[in-house]
Amino acid sequence: MIEIGVNPVAFWQVRWYGILVALGILVLVLWLVWHVQKDKRISVDSVLVAALVGIPSGVIVSRLIHVIDLWDYYSRNPGEIIGGEGLTIWGAILGGTIGIWITSRFTKFKFGYFADVLAPGLILAQIIGRIGCTINGCCYGDECTLP
Repeated sequence: MIEIGVNPVAFWQVRWYGILVALGILVLVLWLVWHVQKDKRISVDSVLVAALVGIPSGVIVSRLIHVIDLWDYYSRNPGEIIGGEGLTIWGAILGGTIGIWITSRFTKFKFGYFADVLAPGLILAQIIGRIGCTINGCCYGDECTLP
């Protein structure tokens, strides 16, 4: 476990992890709005609709993959499947992508262009979220024993 000397709980029951993941998502949405305002190929309304669909679908699939990954635990503790701790970044990206792709089919915006604009902002959001992981003391690897 990584310990950096920062209390993972910011206030009450709110952890830095949640704050920084939310901040990463906000930065990503603002990144998209900033880019589409300059380029005008996609409307800001389309970005906001994509965010309203992509964020919840990302959270749901993220949680689903986490539960599948730790099925041994959750099969013995089914009450913790909903509302428990744990998300996966790959599930969030997959779920958000699927949600935004489905939205693009209905709203007729160009998904390929949207994905191109989204990618650098997604990396920035990932950096911000990983700071929360570090403060939380999770998401670390095992010690390497190789020379």
